[in-house]
Amino acid sequence: MNTDESNNKGNIICGRCAYDANPRGATHCQKCGTPLVIASVPNNDPSPGSDSTLLVGGISVVATVLFFAIGGYFFWQQVRVASTPSNLNNSADNISSDIRLYNSMKEVPKVPEGTFNYGGAVVFAPLRNSLHKAINQVYPKFGLRFTEPKYNNPGQNTGITMLLDGELSFAQSSKPLEDTHYSKAKQRNFSLQQVAIGIDGFLLFTHPNVSIRGLAVEQVKDIFKGKITNWKQLGGPDLAITAFAFNPKFGSSLNILLGPELDQLSPKVQFMRDYTDGVRKVSSIPGAIGIGSTGAILGQQSIRPLALAAHNSNNYVQPFTDDGKRVNAAALRDGTYPLTRRLFVVIRRDGTIDEAAGVAYANLLLSKEGQQYIEKAGFVPIRN
Repeated sequence: MNTDESNNKGNIICGRCAYDANPRGATHCQKCGTPLVIASVPNNDPSPGSDSTLLVGGISVVATVLFFAIGGYFFWQQVRVASTPSNLNNSADNISSDIRLYNSMKEVPKVPEGTFNYGGAVVFAPLRNSLHKAINQVYPKFGLRFTEPKYNNPGQNTGITMLLDGELSFAQSSKPLEDTHYSKAKQRNFSLQQVAIGIDGFLLFTHPNVSIRGLAVEQVKDIFKGKITNWKQLGGPDLAITAFAFNPKFGSSLNILLGPELDQLSPKVQFMRDYTDGVRKVSSIPGAIGIGSTGAILGQQSIRPLALAAHNSNNYVQPFTDDGKRVNAAALRDGTYPLTRRLFVVIRRDGTIDEAAGVAYANLLLSKEGQQYIEKAGFVPIRN
């Protein structure tokens, strides 16, 4: 620490910046603001003020010591708080430093013990068996419980609502969060963070009797808008089209497919509760078509997946390879397959054990081992 002295005029000289016009009695340098510490007083100043200067100097020493002691304490507190997971870059648009890419699931730290509710997009259903069983083998006390909404169908939108309401520890989402979600979280004094964990392809599947080469994206839109109502309009059999999809109030498929044209959705479109329900209905109605997910439909034998082409071209791309046994990962990854979406884990950043559960779950899925299970479930890993 630099010490300060008095000049012949009795002014205090700052030991840091050498400013020599600080008046007697000053506790901080008027130029740089540094606390002043009086080391000596000139003997040629007989005024009573010299005693007060010594007193002020003593007080300044004590004040300076207290300043640095208290400041050091609060600095340490800031470092300690900033290093906790709930305070590391809680921006919804950035990956926090507690989200890491581990090699194996057993390397993931701070996996909490307890039972944690999760829910959301039904497209994640294929992960519930193999992946969650693997997680349970490594962390048997990290209990994961799928939780359905009490009064609505399960889906992307209901899952986010349940997360905002505190009914879920974390949510699974098949489309990015919206501004309204961030705003509602902020109003409730916490934030949301989405972490991408994989890529999924939209899949159009039909009754086995529908024999057409494939569909262009615009044709798919026209089917769900009711502009195309018979397969003969597309060069197929003379069969009326019965379209199935998830209710856009709960799921994201139609929202992403039609976008701003969602208000043109045909009233004849029938809604399915989940993929099991959708496959059963499409396979039992000649002329039926359903919109789904590559992961959820992979391996289904009772329906026929369709190749897709961008816009109105004839460059059809198959969603599966190896006779339907594998997802066409290359086409989904490079965008050759025209309808894809990213899958997210949504974390509730509130400093509670629920946040710890969401962070741990995202890290488990992003580990190399977790990404292998994502690939086996029919999705495309986000890590190479």
